Amino acid sequence: MTAKEIRALARENLKQIPKKIYMPMGLLLVLANIIPNVVDYATDSKSGVFFLLEIAAALLTANGYIFFDRWRNKIQKGGEEPNAWCGLTGQHIARLLIYGVIEALIIGTVAVAIAAAVVGSAIQQVSVAVSIILLILLVVLLVWIELRLTYVVYVIDDDVRTGQKRSVWAEIGAGWKLTKGRVWKLLCLNLSFLGWYILTAFTLGILGIWLMPYYNLAIAETYEQSKEELLISNK
Repeated sequence: MTAKEIRALARENLKQIPKKIYMPMGLLLVLANIIPNVVDYATDSKSGVFFLLEIAAALLTANGYIFFDRWRNKIQKGGEEPNAWCGLTGQHIARLLIYGVIEALIIGTVAVAIAAAVVGSAIQQVSVAVSIILLILLVVLLVWIELRLTYVVYVIDDDVRTGQKRSVWAEIGAGWKLTKGRVWKLLCLNLSFLGWYILTAFTLGILGIWLMPYYNLAIAETYEQSKEELLISNK
């Protein structure tokens, strides 16, 4: 399916979720993204409070992914309505925290490499063209890694729901496998929301109350499709 078709399906799914349910979750996701940045700007330092807020924001964001994925499952397959905090059980939090540390180490390593490349180019007086190319390549690598990790939160939730006992590293590997050959589609889908994010900025985040559920349902749909395609290819 194209990004346009996925977004259309996500909008149809969103219409079937009562506003009194998805709008509070959308507001929570918006606040989770805004508050840590506001605190960081206000304190002008990476304080302990900032890092705690970052952790809380990451957990709430993951809960949003899981919540709307479960709603998508309810709409398409039936079943009970998911609890608003379904992604914050003890098992979820433990796995998500471990995953967060691993992800931070991976992303942090690439970020350090980018910084080192910029500083090294300046010290060695490398030509501007070479420096720009190197920087672009490293940024592309960072984006590629982020996209390859898109489904890990969903894999963790699937394991918790089914009682499957796997290490977080194995879950990361499973999520990584699901995005194989699908990075371009995920990138196109994310870019297709760019205009909405610009409008959200102009509304000071208010539009995000609707946009975040819409986006999460779209990503959840790609996850389900990826699982189905992988299942078919393995037969």
